[in-house]
Amino acid sequence: MKKANRLAFNVAFCGIVTALAVVFMFLSIIPSFAYVVPAFAGMVIWTVTQHMNVKWAYLCYGAACLISIMLIPQPEANMYFVFFFGYYPTLCIVLEKIKNKLIRFFVKLAIFNASVILAYNLFVLLFPLENALEGMEFFGDFAIYAFWGFANIAFVIYDFALATLKEAYIKLIKPKIAAKLK
Repeated sequence: MKKANRLAFNVAFCGIVTALAVVFMFLSIIPSFAYVVPAFAGMVIWTVTQHMNVKWAYLCYGAACLISIMLIPQPEANMYFVFFFGYYPTLCIVLEKIKNKLIRFFVKLAIFNASVILAYNLFVLLFPLENALEGMEFFGDFAIYAFWGFANIAFVIYDFALATLKEAYIKLIKPKIAAKLK
């Protein structure tokens, strides 16, 4: 592909991917989707790395963040997307360079927890959280720790599912797209 054609393809592909990520984010209007949709939107952005590179993927992430913050009325979903799910699938490409699996796992866990702390503190600053831990009265004073523990378990499951989805994309979908681009 010529350089001018390649640039046009990159811009068009990123525009389509960004639009698709924002469309996914619109589904967060459905209350139970507010937790799931940002993860799918981030996965859509990750596909850019498979056809271009990480820089283009982060460009899509930035554009999707700005558009989502302006258009999506669900602040929780926006926070999840901006602070973790939007960039994490792409960041995993860099993290995969860490050879030791145990160290890589703890680095991923540290990034997740740092993102959660940052997002939570910003969310508390911007929005009142009187009922943030509603339904967790059973845990009493340890509700926040129980919630955090459940979030870490969910992250481990998400990371495994993400790796599986990436592998499936690379084996099943990427060759078909590459064949169409030739």
